[in-house]
Amino acid sequence: MNPSISVVMSVYNGERYLREAIDSILNQTFKDFEFIIINDGSTDRSLEIIQLCNDERMVVLNQNKTGLAKALNNGIELAKTEHIARMDADDIAMPNRLEEQYKFMKENPDYIIVGSNAKIIDMNGCFVCNSNLVTKNEEIKKMLPSTPFIHPTVMFRKDSFYEAGQYPEYMIKGQDCVLINHMAKLGKFVNMHENLIKYRIVPTGNTTHDSKITKRFNKILSNAIENNKISDNDYDYLQTITSNRSSKRRLDNYHLYLAKKYLWNNYQPKTARKNLRAAIKISPVCIFPYLLFIASFLPEKCILCLYKALK
Repeated sequence: MNPSISVVMSVYNGERYLREAIDSILNQTFKDFEFIIINDGSTDRSLEIIQLCNDERMVVLNQNKTGLAKALNNGIELAKTEHIARMDADDIAMPNRLEEQYKFMKENPDYIIVGSNAKIIDMNGCFVCNSNLVTKNEEIKKMLPSTPFIHPTVMFRKDSFYEAGQYPEYMIKGQDCVLINHMAKLGKFVNMHENLIKYRIVPTGNTTHDSKITKRFNKILSNAIENNKISDNDYDYLQTITSNRSSKRRLDNYHLYLAKKYLWNNYQPKTARKNLRAAIKISPVCIFPYLLFIASFLPEKCILCLYKALK
């Protein structure tokens, strides 16, 4: 008899957080699931960690590196169920995550995606803030083309996923945003109020304060959403901005991102300044962290006004 949910997770060199992520799924209150893990060409101990878990619900696909979109498409192709729950290898699912989302999907057949809010944690697992996502279908659709979900929180219907064209394998980043926009016309979306995962912020280089890069990337993303393809030049550009991020630049962006969260979402100016000092030490010629450091001495109301102005 087939399970009720297929949890799909791709792993590439995720040894640091992987066991905690796997255990958080295996220890769910809802037990009737398969857990499809794609080891996408890891060169660290990821495969060894996966094999040590040894649970009959686990289905392991060990493959050469293909990239995230292809790896996820390969995993979903193996899924035996209609309900696909995404999971990332550095996040932690709350024990009732699958139970709550599956119940919602069964009771609301006109909804094709259910996401949730999350507890945001840093790379050491320390609490940063709670997310505050819009929850209703109409509010979510108004946010498009920006992605309205924390993607590792989502559970979606497999038939809608295939009707939308799967994860776009021509996109090196932003694959989830393209998929969500293509699924938008197929059914209703919802975010649950509850925090159903701990979502870990790590120095991946996916955030940037370079407006030129952001503008070009958003243009590529819009083209992908509209035409379901990008040009060779755009693909080469995505490869360039992804591969050219040095470890220092990634850490710089990471500390700046945390500082903003500690100011905008969980007013802790001292902790924000600690992260801003770290960002400035890494990139002393960047002006924005200095400006934010000065602004961090303002009262909370003024900080929120500044956030609205920048937004």
